[in-house]
Amino acid sequence: MSNYLNWQNKISTDHKIVPLLFVADYRISPVDKIVKDDEELVKLCNYTDVYKNTYITSDIEFMEGSASENEIERFLIKDGDVLITKDSESWNDIGIPAIIKGDFEHTTVCGYHLALMRPYKKIVIPKYLFYCFESKQHRLQLEIEATGVTRFGIPKNAIAKYKIPLPSLAQQNKIVDYLDNKVAKIDALIEKKTQLIAILEEKKKAVINQAVTKGLDPNVSMKNSEIEWLGEIPEHWELVKLKYLTDGLKYGANEAAEDDNYNDPRYIRITDIDENGDLKEETFRSIPLEVAEEYLLQDSDILLARSGATVGKSFLYKKEYGLSAYAGYLIRMRCNAKISPRYMYYYTLSSSYWNQIYIDSIQATIQNFSGEKYANMMVVVPNDDEQKKIIDSLDLYFEKFNDLKKKVLLSLDLLKEKRTAIISAAVNGELNASLL
Repeated sequence: MSNYLNWQNKISTDHKIVPLLFVADYRISPVDKIVKDDEELVKLCNYTDVYKNTYITSDIEFMEGSASENEIERFLIKDGDVLITKDSESWNDIGIPAIIKGDFEHTTVCGYHLALMRPYKKIVIPKYLFYCFESKQHRLQLEIEATGVTRFGIPKNAIAKYKIPLPSLAQQNKIVDYLDNKVAKIDALIEKKTQLIAILEEKKKAVINQAVTKGLDPNVSMKNSEIEWLGEIPEHWELVKLKYLTDGLKYGANEAAEDDNYNDPRYIRITDIDENGDLKEETFRSIPLEVAEEYLLQDSDILLARSGATVGKSFLYKKEYGLSAYAGYLIRMRCNAKISPRYMYYYTLSSSYWNQIYIDSIQATIQNFSGEKYANMMVVVPNDDEQKKIIDSLDLYFEKFNDLKKKVLLSLDLLKEKRTAIISAAVNGELNASLL
């Protein structure tokens, strides 16, 4: 990280290095999601709109918001504006850019957790400025300047002094044309790899659901479960409420995640759990032992998310993770002798489990799945011997699945590295003029 500005040594002689304040007006939006009666209703371009899109256009379904007359004047988005993410739970998600393209029928303003930059078009082409933030090599400037513990943010002065390699307008145009062509081709390959991962994930869900609701024997006698979304289950299996499969469901501690003392128990929050069901090392937080004691986890405890966008997400705790407690938005399930914890964990990955989460979320106005709702969830339970066979079968499947997914992700990472290398080289002026 100490060499994060080394790219300056590679700058072409026909490029100047200038701070952002030299090439664009910039401002940080205070417009939040709360609709106030004394303000004008507006469309709100928010963090996820910028994070997920290269172009912000009028066909995006923006959320409703409100803004004062002064806020509308200052933060109304216009064609050619560049927006970046200003705050995030992860420092490497800071400075992600999107560019405004076209006009908007409705009043649309830049929302909270974002910074708006309006390029001085006689000095810099908007799309060129966008590429100066799209370059991971250059964006490290903001990541280094980010402040915070559980949430990171960019100070306004860090945006002002963000260094940009600036060639002539004619050269900027050539660089933008070159990058638009090259990046589009790489993005198409990235999209194909991303779709392949999505297909693999869907197949994984189907394999899990088949195993935990129908079993491994295709010739087994079946019976009607009398539940529409579940259909038939093996004749000798039981359909049991989750509360009869546990020694108790317990809510986590309502404590702030402020410490990172590795001598204290880890404090597990739902944001600490990655997509593979493992704990992220970079989000480690701790709480004092005397506070954690009531919430300490035992080997094979299962954690279930009870609120927010992650409702239903599950985590199987293993003693190898070390002494750990869990946070208040999680519910601990400790399985009894009627069900294997690993089988139960696999069940939480099945469509049968998620259908019950979805049905409730459609009916509820607030995303919240309480301990009582989990207790009354229906679980398809085979005998101990079949549970073991299903676990062994799924363990083997997951081993092959994870190997294949790793290979696809590696190729995806290589494409992304190539993408950022091409962008960095182009804006630095490192490319041969004949390529532009």
